[in-house]
Amino acid sequence: MNPDCFHCGLPVYDDRYRLTVAGEPRPFCCVGCLAAAQTILDNGLEAYYRFHDPAQAPAAPPVTDSDREKLLLYDRADVQAEFVSQPNPGQLTATLMIEGVSCSACSWLIEKHLARLPGVTSVHFNQTSHRCQVSWNPDQLPLSDVFLAVFGLGYRAHPYRPDQEELLRQKEQRQYVLRLGIAGLGMMQAMMNAVAIYSGNMTGSTELLVRWASLVLTIPVVVIAAGPFFRSAWRSLKVRHLSMDVSVALAIGSAFVASVWATLTGGGEVYYESVNMFTFFLVLGRFLEFRARTSVHASGNALASHLPATCQVWREGHWQRQALRDIHAGERILIQAGELCPVDGVVRSGCSEFDESRLTGEFKPRSKAPGDAVLAGTLNQSQAVEVDVERTGQDSSASSLMQLLERAASEKPRLAELADRGAHHFVASTLLITAIIGLVWLWVAPDRAFWVVISVLVVTCPCALSLATPTVLAQATNSLRQRGLIITRGHTLDQLASVTDLAFDKTGTLTEGHFVLTGVYPEAEAERLGFTEADLIAIAAELERTSEHPIARAFRQAQPPGTPVRKLRDHQRHPGAGQSARDAAGTWRLGHWDFASEGSAATPTSASGRIWLSLNGRALAAFSVNDDLRGSALPGLESLETLGVRCHILTGDPNGELDPRLAYLSLNGRFHFGLSAEQKLGWVNQQTSQGARVAVVGDGINDAPVLAGAPVSVAMSSGTDLAKQAADALLLNENLTTLALAIQAARKTRRVIRQNLVWALLYNGLALPLAALGWVAPWQAAIGMSLSSLLVVGNALRLRRLS
Repeated sequence: MNPDCFHCGLPVYDDRYRLTVAGEPRPFCCVGCLAAAQTILDNGLEAYYRFHDPAQAPAAPPVTDSDREKLLLYDRADVQAEFVSQPNPGQLTATLMIEGVSCSACSWLIEKHLARLPGVTSVHFNQTSHRCQVSWNPDQLPLSDVFLAVFGLGYRAHPYRPDQEELLRQKEQRQYVLRLGIAGLGMMQAMMNAVAIYSGNMTGSTELLVRWASLVLTIPVVVIAAGPFFRSAWRSLKVRHLSMDVSVALAIGSAFVASVWATLTGGGEVYYESVNMFTFFLVLGRFLEFRARTSVHASGNALASHLPATCQVWREGHWQRQALRDIHAGERILIQAGELCPVDGVVRSGCSEFDESRLTGEFKPRSKAPGDAVLAGTLNQSQAVEVDVERTGQDSSASSLMQLLERAASEKPRLAELADRGAHHFVASTLLITAIIGLVWLWVAPDRAFWVVISVLVVTCPCALSLATPTVLAQATNSLRQRGLIITRGHTLDQLASVTDLAFDKTGTLTEGHFVLTGVYPEAEAERLGFTEADLIAIAAELERTSEHPIARAFRQAQPPGTPVRKLRDHQRHPGAGQSARDAAGTWRLGHWDFASEGSAATPTSASGRIWLSLNGRALAAFSVNDDLRGSALPGLESLETLGVRCHILTGDPNGELDPRLAYLSLNGRFHFGLSAEQKLGWVNQQTSQGARVAVVGDGINDAPVLAGAPVSVAMSSGTDLAKQAADALLLNENLTTLALAIQAARKTRRVIRQNLVWALLYNGLALPLAALGWVAPWQAAIGMSLSSLLVVGNALRLRRLS
């Protein structure tokens, strides 16, 4: 008999391929498996083989020169645009789909091996979706070397594309349907045979024939429908971990083996109907959990995969259709009515209405005029518009949304970790108790001991306990996404449920953030130096050139066309104060009075609420800007107040008087003005130390520290990229009433999780003694366990309706 390949498990037909592993010579089926094993050993990852489960497929062949030439294409920037993003200067992040992964050992190996490559800063492999996110320094490592490293392990890596992942999800769904169909047919036929056997009207030969028929019907159920449970249990035992599939495999395997023995010997009881019924209901529960869990990824993939592959771009004096991958920032594209916007950009000319429901959940179209931002994945409903491209490919809003969803899915909340650990200990306890119960029944009634043990194993399977938390979190996350709030970190819902205080930034959060320059007030110093109003606006716009603050856009938009631009250098941002730069004349400052005057002059009575421009500390002009209050501010704060949440305002605005437009909001918290980024974070830390559960909502660069440091934070979708990356959630529709809905949903999520956990523990606590006393037959145990799991999943599905 030929030995099995040490790497993949297939038969070995050639003795040439051998390698010493852990001091023993090991056989390999081909040069590919040999090369993969050699790579593993060379990287000091020999521990991989302690818990490796052979994939029963030959390893990928060694990388040829032709393969290397193809992989070099991934070093091109235009090719990387589809699946590579640049979160930070000098760092790129690629999302790859890994083919050939069969178990947790594979993901462990890939992460460890890639992390050792020079220039790689982080590697995260998602065992559920088989996605691998790799961040690296392109100056130290070309992307093709990452692909080569994966190929060298015996796997295949491909650039992640949503349509490919959707195909994999559909494939897994078809496998679930196949398993359900086989288990369902086997269950119905086996139960019919069981009824005939239990009727007692059969002769011995007829009963034996029916038993053999049940055996033939049950074999496909055990091999195909229940096969994944056995493989999962084996992997768990190899790494010395007790998962719930260990109990499942023991119950199904024991009942099936005992039934086969009874069939062969012609005596004893058979449990084919219990095996089939248990498998059917268990697969059904897993399938419903799979649908609830993957709905978040499916909806996100649909958004990204629906983007058009081509668009019209203005080149060489006329419109021409080009592939989306060939479009770059700074170009001008044309979006016809009825077309999806393929990029993030700003309307250059034309007016139209865009449906943003795919992103925000808000079905009311938004009007877009020149200067307004449009996002990738939104639908142009009215008429053609020209758009200046700002972000494409992996930098677009659609791709950013996918990355944030992936980050949330990869982080496991505290409740989920506790439930997982609880299930692990529960399995160990159950197996010990089952063994004791079996010994007692062997002493009391040996003829009943076996089926009592089977009933105990089945009825106490912790499926409901393991499904109680992840199913609820997946459904709540998806429901909130449909209503315009993206959860980007795993702990967010848990923290939102406990919020007592909510702090808002003012500009761009409670207000629209669309500032308009409403007044210019030159000082005598400006007239002496010969500066006109247009000159002063142009200087202010140049100072704000590097700023993303909404006020900066007001100055840039107000700059008169044709005004000479004064070249400034050494631009500096002063959070909570303003902007500064230099030229031959000296130091220019734009901000509140104390900052602009450098504290060298008394505060004038007109300083309040205005922005000042100064040269070397001498005031040249004051500017007044206006910003409209959000329409959702009043109903949003009222909804939060009804939930018992205190609402505060933290603003860098130096004006100590409450904005008259905010006065009628009936703020039930405090108004804090003139705060720097550090002071905002200090206020949050102070409140937290006093027992408050604080959430923060902001949008600007100066809000990033407090968004990152707060227990839970929400960024506005119109905010800066830094703010959105620092936050725990992203408010896409910018409707502040959604915050109250999110807190309600978080509290409801916590209640549902607790209900599920209580039910799972109560069910097992009641079912165990009943089964131990012999009052529950195996088929009844299968129904009870499965109904318990279905009840947990059904309870989670209630979160589809949050209000």
